[in-house]
Amino acid sequence: MQSLFAFANPAGPTTRHAFETMRDRILSDLKAAGPVDAILMYLHGAMIADGYDDCEGDIVSRMRDIVGPDVRIALELDLHAHIDQTLIKAADVIVFYKTYPHIDHNERAEEVFDLAKRMLADEIAPKMALFDCRSMGLFPTTMEGPMIEFCADMAAAEGKGGILSLSLNHGFPWADVPLAGAKMLAVVDGQQAHADRVAAEFGERFYAIRAAATLPFTPFEAAIAEARVVGDKPLVIADTADQIGSGAPGDTTYVLKALLDAGISNAAVVPLWDPLAVKICHQVGVGAKLRLRIGGKYEPHSGPALDVDAEVLHLAPNSFQDHLGDEKIMIGDVAVVRVAGIEVLLTTLRTNLYSLDLMSRHGIVFEGKQVVAIKNLYKQKDLFAPIARKQLFVATPGTSNPDWDALPFKRLQRPIWPLDADPLGLDPQ
Repeated sequence: MQSLFAFANPAGPTTRHAFETMRDRILSDLKAAGPVDAILMYLHGAMIADGYDDCEGDIVSRMRDIVGPDVRIALELDLHAHIDQTLIKAADVIVFYKTYPHIDHNERAEEVFDLAKRMLADEIAPKMALFDCRSMGLFPTTMEGPMIEFCADMAAAEGKGGILSLSLNHGFPWADVPLAGAKMLAVVDGQQAHADRVAAEFGERFYAIRAAATLPFTPFEAAIAEARVVGDKPLVIADTADQIGSGAPGDTTYVLKALLDAGISNAAVVPLWDPLAVKICHQVGVGAKLRLRIGGKYEPHSGPALDVDAEVLHLAPNSFQDHLGDEKIMIGDVAVVRVAGIEVLLTTLRTNLYSLDLMSRHGIVFEGKQVVAIKNLYKQKDLFAPIARKQLFVATPGTSNPDWDALPFKRLQRPIWPLDADPLGLDPQ
């Protein structure tokens, strides 16, 4: 039996009413299903709501209360989840994505299903252990550096010495909740003490590489200086503080204005969320030239709107971009406008760039640009690697500032790296 499936892009806390309504519907469906052998759930893991710091911990704990201790509960979580002993106690098996950018969620779902099947057949009796790495940040798994080897070592250890699954829970670094931060999860078939040792071993290994594994950011001014350089391939600028995967609105105009001020005309800004501007462009039609107010509308961190002379180049209703396999990401209505030579792709739904066809589908030719600015954090890195001369992850102004020291954390448990130098006291002296 399948219950409710719901999805929303990251933003602020969910309202209490919305969370409790969805939660109670799922719990009601579980009760109506009668006796069950197992529960499999695909959850993000970092959802918060008014009055709830740990929505997933709340719902899975309530499920456990309903079904009792013998029903198997297996979970797949995003590696940017938050987790503590609440979920460990409520579930039998938890598996996180191993990759950032997230390209292995299907494989991890199959892993969860396989482990649940083996539990039901009494082939395994999993024990889970969580090691708190006391660290926060962004740790891409395809970036040159130690994370590639670390992830390979996790995968290689699985199936040996009783180890069933290993997951590094990176955590969501902009979250100001007590259970935030990176943690290492070990699932073993055997004794709890073995799970504790394995989690500590891999957790300490990650702790040792945390600085080298962290995504480096380029200052905004340095990125614009690099954008002035004409190369043999386009420069990609990732506007990291306004990418929606972090909860930002996706509608700031800081990069667009900086490119205009620098006199750069052979460029593109993709995508920018502005339902009102898109609606106006659809009303006036392709070829229209108008004075248009772009961006800066959603909330204070959106910054000022930008008033420009724009030409409407392309319109598309109810559009999308491709993703993994045959998956499609809906992006709403689209308008592409030209502003002093810069092509700006506007959408009515908040989105990141997931595939190159976000541009090609809407008439933007990447290869001919001097610079392309995208509202992404890291998921585009491998897409552009063969066709860009360089990719800069830029510390732009916006909601999701990657300067952790500048963020007003109030509830985050301290000590935690990098706000504190060596929380576990394991660094070489």
